[in-house]
Formats: sequence, structure tokens, C-alpha cells
Amino acid sequence: MKIGVIGAGAWGTAFSLHLARRGHHVLLWVYEPELYDILQETRENTLYLPGFTLPERITFTRSLEALTAFSGDIVVGTPSFALRKTIQKASAWLSGRRILLLTKGFEENTLLRMSEVVGEVAGDTAGIGVLSGPSFAGEVARAAFTSVVVSSTDKDLSRHYQKMIHDDTFRVYTAEDVIGVEVGGAMKNVMAIGAGIIEGLQLGSNTQAAFTTRGLAEIKRLGKAMGAKETTFLGLSGIGDLVLTSYGGLSRNRAFGIELSKGRKPDAIIASQHQVVEGYYTINAAYTLSGRLGVEMPIAEELYKIVFQGKDLLKSINDIKKRGLKEEEV
Repeated sequence: MKIGVIGAGAWGTAFSLHLARRGHHVLLWVYEPELYDILQETRENTLYLPGFTLPERITFTRSLEALTAFSGDIVVGTPSFALRKTIQKASAWLSGRRILLLTKGFEENTLLRMSEVVGEVAGDTAGIGVLSGPSFAGEVARAAFTSVVVSSTDKDLSRHYQKMIHDDTFRVYTAEDVIGVEVGGAMKNVMAIGAGIIEGLQLGSNTQAAFTTRGLAEIKRLGKAMGAKETTFLGLSGIGDLVLTSYGGLSRNRAFGIELSKGRKPDAIIASQHQVVEGYYTINAAYTLSGRLGVEMPIAEELYKIVFQGKDLLKSINDIKKRGLKEEEV
């Protein structure tokens, strides 16, 4: 089977490697000219996923037209902030194509989910699915066992992707709740920044457990207000991805929070990162969404104030501690 993959970052490259191991032929679209040259010469993504030689089943292109002509199945793994621009460039050739989104987040200005962005600009596609769940790129690349969920409003499309991707090392479940899967995938990056701050300040395991529990409650409240099913957040795209991203050593969002705990400025941290910290771009959208929908999200609000308003970390934590008494809502 032929599959086109847009985005040669760590996740797009790792996913391409998995697809190739499944026996598929992959055409990988590369944005950066210098990375394209490196891949052509060495077959190793030294910029984003070093240490893995890509097999001959993976070939490379810088042409979106060539990519969409290659296959009826297009996998998209761009950063959230680049999704609209990239899909707009490809939109003339996406008619009749099936699209699977690996990208997680909310669009910063419109507050749209990633599948909504694609639906708005991609034209007459054959359907859009989303993939989410606890899946570090480096571990997928080395074939460590991974479980994810694929969701679409079209059950047949979800099953199509399940059959295309699933194997003994990469277990794929299907789900109907696209909203819940996308909200969980976006918000776990935000909460992981908070978990990193707590880790960096050495506030203890009790604090981490309380934070994760209340962070999940906030994600569920936001998801419910957006039309998601609460049970979705107990699955792979909810608590599964939240735990991985909050406490996994490969988490860029957690690492960002740890750097904040050292007193570094957010912009300086982002500028020093070679790879994208999605939570940084999602915090603003989450904060705005909570206000627009009237959803109480004190953790997300404090993270917004820390990252974008320069609020002192300890003052923020104390303000959370001093919140009024209430019944536990899960």
C-alpha cells in the first residue's frame, strides 16, 4: 500500500518508519531544504530523529502535488501552528483523499480543533480521521509496544486506518468521539508543562498526583462543554496520553515546565528548542476557550499567567492552594 506523509519532524518520521515496517511504501514530504538533502544523502533524520536509518520503502519529496498524487491516504504530522498554511498549499490536490491527522492542539486564533482546520481548508476530501494516544516518537521508531486510538465520524474510515496501521507492536483502537480524542490530545500538552514545573520545584509525589487528577478534571470539563463524551478522557487519548506526557522523560512539554522552574523566560526556552513544544502554543487557546465557554479551569488559567503574563511560579501555586472549599468534581 502507498501512503503519503506530510511532515518530517520526529513524529512524522517515526510514523513513516512504522508504516514501512508494516510493508507500506511511504512518500515523506519534507519542509526544510537542508533536511531533504540530509535524508537523500544519509537516510537518517539527524535534525529530529537521529539514530534511525530509514528503509528504502521510504522516499522523500518537497512537492505537495507529488505527495498527493502518490496515494489516496495522506497522513499529516505538521506542528499545529503550521497546519492551516500547509493544508492550504496542498488543498488543490486533496480532493478524494483520505486524511489522517497526527497533529494535536487548537489553532491559536480561531480556537478550532485540528480536524476542523483541515475540514475548513482541505476541500472535498474522502474523510478525516485523527490519531492520538501515548506515543513518544523515539519509542515508536524503535518498535516499543505502543497503543493509540483512531477516531473519525465515519466508522469505515476508522477501521480502514486501524487495518492500515495496526500490528503486534502498535495496537490501534477505534473510537467515535472525535472531539474528546482531540481535546485530550491537545490539553495533555498544557498540563504536562505544569507537571514539569512541579517536578522542577521538587514539590513531591503527593503534589504531582493531585495535580494530574485535577488537571484531568479540567480537561474533562472543557471537553464536555465542547461536546465530548466524558468516558473518552479515561482512555488512551485522555489519561493515557496525559500520564505519558506529564511524566515521561522524552516529553518536551514536561521539559519546558522544568526549565520554567529554573527561572528561565518562556520565549528564551522556546527559542533554544529545536523541536516544537506544542503545549506552549495551546495554553493561550485553552485559556481563551475556557473563558468563552464559561468553564472553570484554574490550572490552565495559572499556566497562562505564568507563560504569557510573567506571573511568579510560587505565587501561582499559592493561589491554587488557597482556592475555596468545594466538593470534588470528577
